[in-house]
Amino acid sequence: MNIERSSFETRVEFANTSSIKEQVLEGLKTSKEYRHAFIEESIRSRIAAQIKALQDAKEWDYKRFADKIDKKVSWVYRLEDPNAAPPTIPTLLQVAQAFDIGLDVRFRAFSELLDDVASLDPESFVVPSFDEELKSGSFSRGKHRRRFRGNNNRRRGSRPVKRSHQAEDSRVVYIGANLPHALPLAS
Repeated sequence: MNIERSSFETRVEFANTSSIKEQVLEGLKTSKEYRHAFIEESIRSRIAAQIKALQDAKEWDYKRFADKIDKKVSWVYRLEDPNAAPPTIPTLLQVAQAFDIGLDVRFRAFSELLDDVASLDPESFVVPSFDEELKSGSFSRGKHRRRFRGNNNRRRGSRPVKRSHQAEDSRVVYIGANLPHALPLAS
């Protein structure tokens, strides 16, 4: 009986996810203005929800969180308000630092955004801190390994000479160019 109910719940969940994706896709097809309004609303809502979830996970009240990011309590309320103007990248960096988590701001394909919208759940908003990841073994060999594309002619272990944020080959961008260990990425 449990197997049948579980199978049914999975089908319903898949149908709901598929239906959500179809509905959103139909909206995205209507106009460029709609697509970009959708992105703006999605960003505002997700940032507000994620900041609230992170704050709740740490059990920080508004005052403590405001102190951590060196802002007034009224500012924290605005961070959690999806109708307020979205926070700036420097503010998001302060929030990331307060929670000791990473921040990723990048351009994405609409298909990826659509997949994200269809797969959101409350747990997806909470991010472990660096120390929590260390304790859980998230950095162990084989987990979260990323390959960075760069100049394949470079020998392993050698670092490029930093002249500025761009190398002589303008197709290569160095992430963390002002840090001791810059990473080459193809642009």
